[in-house]
Amino acid sequence: MRGKNKNRILSNLLVEDYAAEGKCLSRVDGKVIFIDGVVPGDKVDVRLLKSKKDWAEGTPVHFHAYSSNRTEIRCIHMGACGGCQWQMLPYEWQLKYKQQQVEQTLKRIGKVELPPIDNIVGCATQYYYRNKIEYTFSNKRFLLPTELNDPSISAQQNVAGFHARGFFDKVVDIQTCHLQAEPTNAIRLFIKEYANKHDLTFYDYRTHEGYLRNLQIRLCKTGEIMVNLIVGEDNPSKTLPLLKELQASFPAITTLLFTVNLKWNDSIHDLTPVVYHGKGFVLEELRNEEANQTFRFKIGPRSFFQTNTEQAEKLYQLTNSFAELSG
Repeated sequence: MRGKNKNRILSNLLVEDYAAEGKCLSRVDGKVIFIDGVVPGDKVDVRLLKSKKDWAEGTPVHFHAYSSNRTEIRCIHMGACGGCQWQMLPYEWQLKYKQQQVEQTLKRIGKVELPPIDNIVGCATQYYYRNKIEYTFSNKRFLLPTELNDPSISAQQNVAGFHARGFFDKVVDIQTCHLQAEPTNAIRLFIKEYANKHDLTFYDYRTHEGYLRNLQIRLCKTGEIMVNLIVGEDNPSKTLPLLKELQASFPAITTLLFTVNLKWNDSIHDLTPVVYHGKGFVLEELRNEEANQTFRFKIGPRSFFQTNTEQAEKLYQLTNSFAELSG
């Protein structure tokens, strides 16, 4: 039955609405079909990947017509990497469907009677808004459809980027990420090139072996930059020369650290980052212009801080306004 589902094509479906987690839905004879890689208004042929009594999941194999709401995709990796899923939809429509998801979840699942809800306060910047990003190094490359028949590209290749959607051991080799401003891409590509030049191994998530594991980069409005390199071997003879070259090539880095992670998981909250250069943390500021307030935050490599600084400022401003503090 499972094999039959994978070969079953539903033709000329109209994508009706947004569902959740980047998927949309259509309906066939009362049955809900969840589809990835589409937006409401698309007309597509869908190959079923999973089929139950009342619902099914599928992926588009042919587009008969594209929704008028589609917009140009900036990132060449969109759809493969585990990051952005809705770049083909204008930002204002993304906000609309996200708000719809929250309201429907509270009403249908939570059975909550809701008062009128204000619209989501969107961000003025759609790209380069993240203050923190984490890249992954791997010796297993996820091949894009355009790369499958390219003899110069191998699935057994050192890469630096993000985990592919649905794969724990394969990574999309990112050339340019538009989520964080430079020098994020330059730093990642420098480390990748250095490692290949000096025969440093990239982590294997199946055998749990390899030297390079992860890279965390944090950029602050204050101009401070924190970089934390996570490695899978406690080997100073490899780590220290790499950090020396990295610091020399990127003198704007104000705090440079490394963390040795010998565990099978990527969490570093139970590990101790080692300071190679700088004070071991960065200072960030948030402004509340309406109240003429400035908040300063000391952020370390294991700290949590809202990843969108501009939206964090709006969050503080709205909270302050709603609280109506008078003391």
